[in-house]
Amino acid sequence: MNKTVLYLIYFCVYSFALLLIGKSSLRDNRTVSSYFTCDRTVSLPLCICTFAGTWLSAITILSLTGGVYEDGLAVLFYSVVPWFLGGFLLAAVSRRLYSWDVVTVPEIFRKRYQSPGLQIVYGIIFVTIYIFYLVTQYKGFGMVASALFDIPYPAAVLMVYLFILYTTFGGYRSVVRTDAFNLTLLSAGLLVLFVLIVSRVGGLGQLYIQAREIAGYAHPGVSNPTQQGGLLSLFNSRYTPLISISMFWGWGLGVAANPQYTIRMLCARTEKTARRTVIGAMVLLAVLYFALVHIGLGLRVLVPTLPYVNSSDEVIIRLLNQELYSGWSGFFLFAIIGACVSTANSQLLLIASSFSYDVIRTAASKPISERRVLVLGRLAVFGGGTISMLMALDPPDFTLSYGGDVWGTVSILLFPAMYGTLLCRRVTRRGVWACILAGAASIVLLYPAYYAGVLTIHPALPGVFISTAAMAITSLFDRKRGAEE
Repeated sequence: MNKTVLYLIYFCVYSFALLLIGKSSLRDNRTVSSYFTCDRTVSLPLCICTFAGTWLSAITILSLTGGVYEDGLAVLFYSVVPWFLGGFLLAAVSRRLYSWDVVTVPEIFRKRYQSPGLQIVYGIIFVTIYIFYLVTQYKGFGMVASALFDIPYPAAVLMVYLFILYTTFGGYRSVVRTDAFNLTLLSAGLLVLFVLIVSRVGGLGQLYIQAREIAGYAHPGVSNPTQQGGLLSLFNSRYTPLISISMFWGWGLGVAANPQYTIRMLCARTEKTARRTVIGAMVLLAVLYFALVHIGLGLRVLVPTLPYVNSSDEVIIRLLNQELYSGWSGFFLFAIIGACVSTANSQLLLIASSFSYDVIRTAASKPISERRVLVLGRLAVFGGGTISMLMALDPPDFTLSYGGDVWGTVSILLFPAMYGTLLCRRVTRRGVWACILAGAASIVLLYPAYYAGVLTIHPALPGVFISTAAMAITSLFDRKRGAEE
């Protein structure tokens, strides 16, 4: 069958499925709790699907696989290992997190410290962070759709904009159903592609033997050639031990405190479901990452050099759409689109809840009706999605690094405050404010130094220590002053 015709068939089927999911969810949301959390009634299978579906984003599929193609196993300590360590930290606080009867994470700070200001500030922080992070999902979808249909990248970005807005308008129920559908597609596509590539190489043993012999430039966009045996090395000149280990404070702690994962635990049916959500999702993700890593290595063995690619994010799209095209290529590429949609609609819903519930509702001098909160939430979906779409027209070159930098701000501003609040009764309201202020100051100072090459470790490492120290010292001072009084 003609490639374009096959892609159009995939597109029609996928679009029809999303339309059905979105339509069935629009009528189910009449309250703030049902729209943002499904009234905390989500079952374990759906919790696992939406947790893993949100986790597997464009950064995972495109940048990680492209990074393995370029640098081999060295990418793992830069990204995958920190991600999983952050996931284990989430599992450790699942019981205490679920005990809070809240709609959003910032609401925990208002209830614990009797501080509407903290809820408002964290709401503003989350709106800002997710607008920037959404750019990676727009870029991933845009690159895939542009290659599939041979259309300009801006037109492809507009396509994902419409997809994401539609699936997000249905609220958390729509997001959960979309995530389950997209994760099923992606899991099937990954496993089939893994089997096809590994069998074509000659098995896992042959894959490692041949990967060890690869040398030379992966594509014109890389600065250093691969040395013989370099694909199997855990560190290299690009991913040094220091920079890779420091990424735990960016990627790892960013995941551990990230509202897009904590909200999935808060929406679970029971506390036991919340805890099992993280564990079940991590097991599933371990299987899928095993497939992704070996797909990246196998692609490098089959096609050692790509002359027409300039960035990691382009690698897998180019290979599956051109050099290694088969009937399964379209299925897998649309599964990548699904991964972008699943992550993006979750983040847009967080923008909506942060803006309408945490900021506007809390700051209002008079009570706001639930209906108006929902209207404001949908307006925030439209506004946040539009801003991110415009930013995605000039996207970052390497989204794996960009995503780590964005999550690093989450680590600095939220991780000490959230885990301190959940695990330690000695943290005070002024201590959390000190965490935010000191963290913001460290971001302003450290990130420019990092981008300029002056700071050789990820800025989240010193930044987290600074914000944590500010929180601890201020809380200790408050306690001592309270004891004296």
